[in-house]
Amino acid sequence: MIARLLSRLPGPLSTLAIRFQTQRIDSVDRLAEFTGTRSAYVAQTALYGYLKTRMGTQFTRYFEDGVFSEAIRGAVEKQFRECLCDLAVFAAATADQGTRMTPDQSAALAEHCLVEGHKQGLPEGGGQAVPAEVLEAFRNRLAHTDWSETWEGRLAFARSEAALIQNAPVIDQYKKEDEEIVTNSIRFRWRDIREQLRTRIDRDTVCEDWRAMSEKRTA
Repeated sequence: MIARLLSRLPGPLSTLAIRFQTQRIDSVDRLAEFTGTRSAYVAQTALYGYLKTRMGTQFTRYFEDGVFSEAIRGAVEKQFRECLCDLAVFAAATADQGTRMTPDQSAALAEHCLVEGHKQGLPEGGGQAVPAEVLEAFRNRLAHTDWSETWEGRLAFARSEAALIQNAPVIDQYKKEDEEIVTNSIRFRWRDIREQLRTRIDRDTVCEDWRAMSEKRTA
């Protein structure tokens, strides 16, 4: 049912096929693509799934309403960017795992995944740039990131977990009542994404690719 909703509504990602991709992540390009597409997947399925559950049998009527549909689109784009920031940090930390790059190299890789992942997750935007305020906040976050611990897991995703209930276009009463179950829902999705990344990534190759790209830029 969620897949049919996603095919009818405008949103960051036009297909859920990416959920089942299994090829190795052996380049920076593939890491950025993973970051963007998985962030869009988590944002959409978590938000739309919550709305469907909360609306019950009336959900199709709400989703077909023009005004509410636009509100949903705005909410999912906000949630997508929150997810993207979290996964970009985790992706860079996973590639590095505390030993392969300097903190500055890890931060630069995370920002690259954010910028390029944003294009992957919002194909309808035609390469739409990351909003300036999002990029500024992300850079501030990177300046205070402990790369030796971030790759370990769940804490990297606390911001997108908290943002899901905030971004949902429902009344405050529902947000208060549903916070725990909604947070657990996105937390479960992130656990699966982390396992996908850890299983598929070739850390040494990705880091070598990133160092080569960085050298070309500074040459």
